[in-house]
Amino acid sequence: MPKTIRNISSRWAYDIDKNPIDQGEIWDIDCINQSIELIIGTYPGERLFNPTFGLGLQYRIFNIASPEEAEALLDVVANALKVWEDRIIILESEMRIISNIDQHSVILIIPYMIKRNKIKSIFKKKLVSNE
Repeated sequence: MPKTIRNISSRWAYDIDKNPIDQGEIWDIDCINQSIELIIGTYPGERLFNPTFGLGLQYRIFNIASPEEAEALLDVVANALKVWEDRIIILESEMRIISNIDQHSVILIIPYMIKRNKIKSIFKKKLVSNE
């Protein structure tokens, strides 16, 4: 494989030099985290051939005015991940949204366990308001 293609492929969470058909499904933490990021960052309707895919979390996250609304949003996130990411079990009782008013940002923390090998990991994402 030419060197330039290897450099491009290094940006993917999964090594595209491997053959996923021979090796089964992809259960790598980096791939799962990338999938979670795509789910929460994609707006419903954005994918032309799959208009129900995604959550569009950026529109919702900065309208939280109370702890109850934050909990409700965590439920929405957990439910979206249950629909679109079937390789993991979301550890819902450990999910958190941490608000940082000074920086106009929130940190979303999603602990999960990979179903196949029972490995636990955490997806953590800082979301910053454009305002």
